[in-house]
Amino acid sequence: MKHVKLAIFLAILCVIGLLCGIPYMMATIGDTLAGTKVPVATVIIASVVQGAILAFVLGWLGLMMGEAVGLGAPIFRSWILKTGEAGFQKRDVWQAIILGGIGALVVIGLELFVFRPLIPELVSMDSKVSPLVGMLTFLQGGVYEEVQLRLFLMTLIVWMLSRVFRKQQGLKPWMYWTGILGAALLFGIAHFPAVQQLFGEITPILFARTIILNGLIGLLCGYLYWKKGLEYAMIAYAVGDIILHGLYA
Repeated sequence: MKHVKLAIFLAILCVIGLLCGIPYMMATIGDTLAGTKVPVATVIIASVVQGAILAFVLGWLGLMMGEAVGLGAPIFRSWILKTGEAGFQKRDVWQAIILGGIGALVVIGLELFVFRPLIPELVSMDSKVSPLVGMLTFLQGGVYEEVQLRLFLMTLIVWMLSRVFRKQQGLKPWMYWTGILGAALLFGIAHFPAVQQLFGEITPILFARTIILNGLIGLLCGYLYWKKGLEYAMIAYAVGDIILHGLYA
């Protein structure tokens, strides 16, 4: 029951994040939705409900597996279950903010000085999203995607490795690093259909760009999740989204 209560809490946070992301969704695919026979309101409601269910299920599974490998959301657990004395520490909050900011700036630098010169089509692809609308995605990315990528996916990888190797080795750092890298890599791969649709093909340089730019901040968030807890990974990811989708747009 303890995992259920916390999973419900995370699902509620994810719903708030998904609602904040609606303006971004409308700005990016609103024209496509308008061309279909399905009412826009129906698509939005279905998306939020589906997201809430998925967040609850993945959150619940991630919390159960995480208990076995030392991963989880200790601060949220303390809030909801009144167990332990975990709380936000100023030094750790600043570390998450700085890492999220550095990750975003590195992504921008790579985009401007490495990938744009190699992919001329990027120069003509202006964003349809205003900085304010883009900035609103920080809760969707910082909460919803972290539940999926870190709490569930990274934890799943570490948990599976622990089941296979723990009797011989115990929990080792390489297991966590494999989980960090695996979750970041799979997140990048998940963007391939969008890249294919946008460019018509996936060239080696587009392959590298998709993996690197989508996975870089995920590496930092994975490290924070491992060392500090899910809450700090959420902060770093949210800061990265504010910079990338808001300030940089």
